[in-house]
Amino acid sequence: MGHQLSTLTSASSRTSHIPSPADELSDEELQNHIMNAKEEDCVGEMPELDILGSPQVYRLRPHALVAKYIATDPSNEVYIMQLVQQNTTVPVPQVRRVLPDRIRGVGFWLVMDYIDGECLLAIWSKLGWWRRLQVICALRSYIRQLQQIPLPPKNAPGPFDGTGRPLSCLGGHFRDRVGPFPTYAAMAAWHDEQNHRYQVDCNIESGGTFFWPYSKFDTSAPLVLCHFDLHLRNIMLDKKNRVWLIDWAYAGAYPFWFEYVPFGFWANAASPDRRTPRSFARFLDFIVGSCASWYFNNYITKLDSRPMGFRHFVIDNDHFIKQGVDPKLYQPVDVARPSQCQIMVQKCLDLFCDTLMGVNALFVVD
Repeated sequence: MGHQLSTLTSASSRTSHIPSPADELSDEELQNHIMNAKEEDCVGEMPELDILGSPQVYRLRPHALVAKYIATDPSNEVYIMQLVQQNTTVPVPQVRRVLPDRIRGVGFWLVMDYIDGECLLAIWSKLGWWRRLQVICALRSYIRQLQQIPLPPKNAPGPFDGTGRPLSCLGGHFRDRVGPFPTYAAMAAWHDEQNHRYQVDCNIESGGTFFWPYSKFDTSAPLVLCHFDLHLRNIMLDKKNRVWLIDWAYAGAYPFWFEYVPFGFWANAASPDRRTPRSFARFLDFIVGSCASWYFNNYITKLDSRPMGFRHFVIDNDHFIKQGVDPKLYQPVDVARPSQCQIMVQKCLDLFCDTLMGVNALFVVD
C-alpha cells in the first residue's frame, strides 16, 4: 500500500518519491544546509501567534526544499503522507529525506519539497468569494478521499506506520500523549474513564450529593484516516491556487468526526487573534459533514472543558460501589450520538453536496 519506512537508526532514510534534482544532494550537504539556516529562512512564521516560539521549519536555499524538525520518531508522519499520495489526489509535500538531528543529538529533520504559497490563515481575508468557495469545496473533497483510504489490517485507532503497531495519540482533546490503544474499544474506554474520573471528583467535592451525568463514547462509526490537525495554518494555497495539506504528525485512524475537533477548537479559541475567521468557520459543517459538529459540541467540548489536572488525580474506580450508591445514579445515561432524524437529514445533505460537487467542475480548485 505504501513504502514502509525503516527504523531510523542509519544516517538517513530515503522514501519512495518522484525523482528530483534534490536527490543528488548528499546527507552531509543537506545537514550543512540545515545547520546554516538563518532566522529569515524560517517558513510559516507568525510572531503574533507563536507564543512558544517560531515553527522549526526552514527553507534550504537555494534549493526548493524545507527542513522540519520533529522531536520524536517521524515514521508515522512519513508513512501516512506516502499513503495519502498513493491513494488520493490530495496535494501533500513530498518527503525527500529523513535525517537525524546532529546538533541536539535527538530528533529528526524531514526534508521536503518547498511549497511556494501561503497558509490559509494569512491569505484568507484576501481571497474573493469564488476562490473561498473553491477552497472550501476542495477541503470537503480531500476529507472524503482520506476517509476512503484502506487502513492497515490491524485497524487499531490512532497514528500508525508500516509496522502495524499502534502508536500513542496526540493532538485535539488528547493534549498529553495518550495510549497507544490496541483496539477501538480501548480508546472508547479511555474517553469513558475520563468522564468517570470527573464524575467521581465532582461527587467527592459535593460531599456525595452530586452525580454528574455523562454519555458513553460512540463507537458506531468505523475508523477512517483523519489528518486530526486541520486548521488554517496547516492548509496552504500555492501560486497555482492549489490547496495543500501539511503537518501530518497527528494523523491516524479515528472516527470521522475527529476531523472536526481541531477545526472546532480553533473556531472557539479564546484569543480573537487565534480564532478562525467566522467567514470560514461557518462552512465547517459543509467541509466535514456527517454530524461531526454535533459530536464536537455535545461531547468533546464537555470532555475538554475541565481542568487537565483531573486526568492525573488518583481516584478509586470503585468509589460508588464502596459508597453503596445505586448504579442508576452514576452509570452513563446514554451513548453520545445524534438522533436518527439528525443523522438521516445530514446524510441527505451530504449526498446532495457530494453530487453537486461531482457534476460541477467549476468547484474544483485548478
